[in-house]
Amino acid sequence: MLDDEKGDFVGTAVREVEEETGIKLNLEDMVDLTALLDPATGGRMLPSPGGCDEEIGLFLYRGRVDEETIRSLQGKETGLRDHGELIKLRVVPYGQLWRSTADAKALCAIALYEMAKREGLLPPPSPPSANL
Repeated sequence: MLDDEKGDFVGTAVREVEEETGIKLNLEDMVDLTALLDPATGGRMLPSPGGCDEEIGLFLYRGRVDEETIRSLQGKETGLRDHGELIKLRVVPYGQLWRSTADAKALCAIALYEMAKREGLLPPPSPPSANL
C-alpha cells in the first residue's frame, strides 16, 4: 500500500523490500515491468478489475546477494508488527516459483518478466555494486 499521497510506486517497493527482508536496494536499478505494458493500461496492473479500484505496479530488481544472506532469509519472520504484519519469508529458486505460489501478484510479475525478456524489452543489468 502506498503510505503517502505522492503515488511513488517504486520508492514504496524499495522500502517494502527493505522492511520485509533487510536488503537495501538501489532505487535506480528498479525496472517497472508494468510500464512496459501498452500505455492504454495506464502502466499499472488491476488485480481485480470491476471488483475494486486497486492498481499495482510490478517491479524487477536484478542485483547480487551473497549465499549466506539468502540462507539467512529462509524462514525469517519480518513485517511491521505495529501495523499487523507478520511475514514469514520463504526462499524459492526462480525456476520453481511459479509452481510454489498462489500469489497472483507474483504470478503476474513472472509472466511480465518472461514476456519482456522474450521480446528484448528489458534494460541491460547494471554492473555489480558493492552496496548489495
